[in-house]
Amino acid sequence: MKVTIAGYNIDKSLIEKLPDQNIATPETISAAYARISRDPRDVPELRAEARKQVEKTRKSNQAIVFGMGHHSVAEHAYFNFDILGISRLALEELEARRIGSAYTEKSQRYITLEGDFVTPTEFKKDDKETFKKLVEHQNNFYLQNLEKLTQYQYEVNPTLAEKARAASKKKVPNRMNSAKNTLEGWAKEDARYALSLATQAQLGLSFNARTLEHAIRTMRYSELAESRELSQKLFDTTKEIAPSLIILTDPDEFKKAFKTELQDDNFKYTKQNLKRIVRSLIKNIKNEPPNNIQPDLIEEQNAKLIREDNIDRNIVAALIHNNSLLSFKDSCKITYYVLNTKDSGKSFFKEALKYISGFDALPREFEFSGNLKYELVISASNFAQLKRHRLMTLLAQDYNPELGCTIPESIKAINLENELKEICNKSTELFYKFKPKYKKAAEYCLTNAHCRRVLVSVNPRELYHISRLREDAHAQWDIKATAGNMLRLAKQAAPLTFMFSGGKDEFEKLK
Repeated sequence: MKVTIAGYNIDKSLIEKLPDQNIATPETISAAYARISRDPRDVPELRAEARKQVEKTRKSNQAIVFGMGHHSVAEHAYFNFDILGISRLALEELEARRIGSAYTEKSQRYITLEGDFVTPTEFKKDDKETFKKLVEHQNNFYLQNLEKLTQYQYEVNPTLAEKARAASKKKVPNRMNSAKNTLEGWAKEDARYALSLATQAQLGLSFNARTLEHAIRTMRYSELAESRELSQKLFDTTKEIAPSLIILTDPDEFKKAFKTELQDDNFKYTKQNLKRIVRSLIKNIKNEPPNNIQPDLIEEQNAKLIREDNIDRNIVAALIHNNSLLSFKDSCKITYYVLNTKDSGKSFFKEALKYISGFDALPREFEFSGNLKYELVISASNFAQLKRHRLMTLLAQDYNPELGCTIPESIKAINLENELKEICNKSTELFYKFKPKYKKAAEYCLTNAHCRRVLVSVNPRELYHISRLREDAHAQWDIKATAGNMLRLAKQAAPLTFMFSGGKDEFEKLK
């Protein structure tokens, strides 16, 4: 056995010092690995040849990745990005990619925020001023009550508070005072519930070339101008470094290489087409379905475990749910009419997939069959954590203020509940004022406390991982409660499978 490092990420400032920066392109590794199956030479020789002939390497990548359809070769090339000044709302679209990606965010739980936010370009001048006043009101709650919330944490956690004070007396630096940082972190994570989804974030982002290409193509047609801008900047940053691996993002280059037009209809039209189909279905259905047409549900507060096993019905219901604001139960009523008429189901699927090309994956709703299925109503803050579990199907509706807001117990305890509710109400009021004009962009007005409905389809293995991480003693309280509800429901459905579920701190005891 011989193990050789083929390459690794280095800072771009070091790459710029190379006499020939072309040889630093990640395309050479992709091209060398693409040839392994058919070239008898050792891999280091293939890489050496690729470095010497970059232009030939790029043509080889185009032929193998796109001509032959071996798109996984692009996954050997990795890109790292520093992203600053992005809103929490746009961040959700960016982080929708689950495979070939890594994200590390500046945490609202551990960093004291200073009120920076994104002003949507969709808003008109007068509305920008109104929006700015709302965000200032949201931010003032955060800044003015952080100390009160910190004091509350000291009062209700006396043992930890004593450790924090003892460390301070010993002049332990703040960054090394773990007890103090924990208490302050709990205060920050509850204060942030008043903050807008327009709040600025920072992150380190890593994508392989295949995932990068998908992100650029998807966000190019986003409803948010901010996401469309991000798509263009990702493309502009990488098109000169690895043009052969992101060719599906460039219609001109694609046409030059393959003598045919790039089909982007799926990214342009499929989502809006699905919403149109669902709107038409809802509008045209006049009668209630038979009483026995009900999904098999069991409930635990805001969580519903969906125990349906008909694949066609589940996928249609998911397509309806994810392209409307209906509950899953109401989506199933619509599904009855889609599948109960001769040829209507076939017509529905044909219309839903009319813009799919040979390069495109089917909509993510097609993952929603089998597994354990949940409908959850959760806050934006809760969703920010749940979405990090990427090896599952997560289908989120738009934010819906009618679902209410999540109020941290600590805020109730120090008598700030009404003040936070007032912020949520003002945020909701402006959201509804802006919604007819700005559609999706109106969600920038909402807070981390505002809720949305999501569908989750997760296999038992991934659900165990969620249980270990999110039912642990160190888990944040909001998602911990959601995970607890999900696992209690799972144990009702499959008590033997989930007999060892629980937080990692309790595993040995459970075992």
